[in-house]
Amino acid sequence: MIRKFTIILSALILATTSLSAQTVNLTFSPYGVSPRDVAKSKTDIYAYPFSGLTNVGVGTLCYFKAAITGKKFASPVFSITKKPSGSTTKIGTTKDIQNDSTQIITFTPDKAGTYVLSVTDGSYTSVLTFNAAKYVGVYNTVINGIDTKLQCKTCHSGKVGEWENTLHSSMFTRAMKATPGLSGPTDHYSKNCIGCHTTGYDADSTAVNDGFDDLPFTYPSVVTPQTYDTLVVKFPKAMLRANIQCESCHGPASGHLGTTTDERMVASWDAKVCAYCHDSGTHHFFPDQWATSKHAVSTSYPTGSGRETCVRCHSGKGFAEFVEGVSTTDPYFDASYVPITCAACHDPHSDANVNQLRTVSVSLLAPGGTTKQITNAGKGALCMNCHQSRAEANAAIAGAGTSAINLRFGPHYGAQGDMLESNNMLELGGQKLATTNHIGATVDACVRCHMYKNNVSADAQGNIIKMGNHTFSMMSPDGTDNMEACAQCHGSTFGTGFDQVKFYLNGSADFDNNGVEEGLQIEVQGMITKVMAQLATTIPGVVLSTSYGFTKDDGTWFGFPTPSSKWTKDQLSAYWNAFTAFEDKSGGIHNPKYIVTALRGAMKLLGIATAVKQDYQETVPTDYVVYQNYPNPFNPSTNIRFALPKESHVKLTVYDVTGREIVTLVNDNLNAGVHTVEWSAKDLASGMYLYRIEAGNFVQVNKMILLK
Repeated sequence: MIRKFTIILSALILATTSLSAQTVNLTFSPYGVSPRDVAKSKTDIYAYPFSGLTNVGVGTLCYFKAAITGKKFASPVFSITKKPSGSTTKIGTTKDIQNDSTQIITFTPDKAGTYVLSVTDGSYTSVLTFNAAKYVGVYNTVINGIDTKLQCKTCHSGKVGEWENTLHSSMFTRAMKATPGLSGPTDHYSKNCIGCHTTGYDADSTAVNDGFDDLPFTYPSVVTPQTYDTLVVKFPKAMLRANIQCESCHGPASGHLGTTTDERMVASWDAKVCAYCHDSGTHHFFPDQWATSKHAVSTSYPTGSGRETCVRCHSGKGFAEFVEGVSTTDPYFDASYVPITCAACHDPHSDANVNQLRTVSVSLLAPGGTTKQITNAGKGALCMNCHQSRAEANAAIAGAGTSAINLRFGPHYGAQGDMLESNNMLELGGQKLATTNHIGATVDACVRCHMYKNNVSADAQGNIIKMGNHTFSMMSPDGTDNMEACAQCHGSTFGTGFDQVKFYLNGSADFDNNGVEEGLQIEVQGMITKVMAQLATTIPGVVLSTSYGFTKDDGTWFGFPTPSSKWTKDQLSAYWNAFTAFEDKSGGIHNPKYIVTALRGAMKLLGIATAVKQDYQETVPTDYVVYQNYPNPFNPSTNIRFALPKESHVKLTVYDVTGREIVTLVNDNLNAGVHTVEWSAKDLASGMYLYRIEAGNFVQVNKMILLK
């Protein structure tokens, strides 16, 4: 595996720990449970799945979680402080005590209406309000025995109209019309499928709430194209709950009728709402995979007031608002944090885009305050809306004269979209930027590789594969790289890990110039380290970051320098390319030519050797030798040649005649043989310079003349 890109958050962790030690917070919330969760254990309290909604069917077995931070539970007491008239229900006596600060209880509402539950532990109390009701059906107007002449479309014609074009709206209908792929002679479709393809279905016998399973219906022994029409005549009430309707995601509507108080109708971003159907067995596994993805756990950046622009990518709802064009000044704009769940990327109401994606268009920042419209990313355009630079390189450098750039200077996290599109890196040091056409070959960009399915969803033991698909990960939890994603185009020639994949440009794969051709990821990491190390050693008073850097093979930490307004344009430019490559996190794989040439340009700009060539010869040298540089005198470039009789750690340093160190060209292990290092002194004044080579116990200093 590649030597890990590391981000240290120690300061944040310490701050959080300190805060937690002083602040106690007690919360009480629904606890969604998928069918897969239920199947994991037959001895706990999870007997039936639960969507986690706060608007539920009468008789639904619900789970609610009490959690306290800043202390351990002493003796929490659960109680019902409000319930509908005639209700005799009680809180379940058996709990799932997950740890010292988390407990989960069961509760089953027995009457329609509003319930308020509370948990108290000493002086701390938390309250939860939810509603229980009966299912109605999207087109039904008879509610609680009265024909109201109202249905969902009466008030929500736009959303219902969009939903009517989705596959959810016709799932059961298509199955009962013998649609190939659902219920044809060779299909796996059966009566076991209808629980998720209808509305209000609950296998729990206590859940009697006018859901599909509570109404007369007999599964047909034979399904033909005419079967559905026959069922509508034979079982009209059940057919009003056919398909995946509004109430499947928003809860039963008998108490709604325009009222949204007391949780009588809810809209949730919780993935468990989708998991109620999409996380069961080997054919339905997306939420189980998503739960292991970084989208599920690592986007909890502080949101709320003052962070309105952050929620575009750090909150699922914020991303939806961004796509829909909701202004951050709109009174309905919500800056609160919501994980990047299913509904963040998929619009549950609309099929305007493939797979009900929220968007398949994107633009990237371009020079001159313009944007670059992307038309070749396919489904991956959705990802690029967040996985892009938040600043344009030239503008960022031009505006870096303020004193507050620090860690804010750079692409601001993942710039993967820019890397695929060969966008927003700088052409430096006379090095032309090249491009590897991964974006053209992948068709759907990010999706093609990060969601590659490995052809199966589960292993031989039935465990869902936690790699590709909706994990979006190129690596399994055990550290195995998803090389099959590369094999789609490249075959099985790359080896067993990404770090083994070598990339050749102009016949060489040694880009960090240590004399060894290594995997692309290792070479790119070496190039980034050299740029950052050069900046760290040549800029007076530089501060090394504790947040960004590399953990080396020996376990030591190399922190990147923190830029300041005192840096020169060249220094900021070199940093920009190196830090953008670091934030890309692919180690060059997204666009090898582009990233390598951008880093090579940064190295040239800083005077770092960009070509340590091992010259071919029949025999290994018998002695250490340092040849005179050529040409000499030179302007502005020269070559420094030396021979090594054995593998050695070589340090090649250039000094001026006063002994002041100018640049370290090589500081690495090199193979035995003859090596050549090219050095450019374009920014230095004419005069005499010294180059010093250390290899083991061997040391030699030669003179050279820069003549402009």
